Amino acid sequence: MQNKTPRQLSRADWIEAARRQLIISGVDELKVDRLARKMKVTRGSFYWHFKNRKDLLDAVLQLWQEHKESELQQADTRWASMGAFEIARIWLSEDATYPAFDMAIRFWAWKSPAVAKIVRAIDHRWINFLAERFRMEGQRERESVARARIIYLQQVGYYATAFDEPMQERLAFLPYYNAIMLGNEGGSALEAVVADLEQRQSTKKQRAPKDALSQ
Repeated sequence: MQNKTPRQLSRADWIEAARRQLIISGVDELKVDRLARKMKVTRGSFYWHFKNRKDLLDAVLQLWQEHKESELQQADTRWASMGAFEIARIWLSEDATYPAFDMAIRFWAWKSPAVAKIVRAIDHRWINFLAERFRMEGQRERESVARARIIYLQQVGYYATAFDEPMQERLAFLPYYNAIMLGNEGGSALEAVVADLEQRQSTKKQRAPKDALSQ
């Protein structure tokens, strides 16, 4: 009989398991014992990587922050060439599980003032970023803020409602959203973004990956 080598979990493995559990059942049910049983390991593996449960929760929150910061950095870097169209490319290219993760963090924020402070800071940074770019394009102060809020909060609304809409249909609406929120239908620049997103969607379908939460 061969001896089975004990499974060695990394810090990233624990963080990903905690992220999934947060999505499924919320922060109150995110327990170390429960995660250990799911992953079929002992608590000792957990304490090799984390001081305590709070340390794990902080790491999950940091993962969300890093995602938001990364997207904001992409938007800042690419704005000069693509403007607001790049925001659509970034948001619509997100991992399929991200919207549920974003909402899990926001539900957690309702219970934790410390988490709420971090979420509000990120949201304000995004809105301020968009408003500043619109001001640089010549829009009036309140108009730029209003457009920024509509664009950003519409995306959060998609997350919050888990709106059931095929990607192809959402892409078909982009020129209309653009006309309402920015005053134009986007033209060839938006058409290029839509074509890119359609190609990515086609590639995903060909690969037919499993939903990350079901694995």
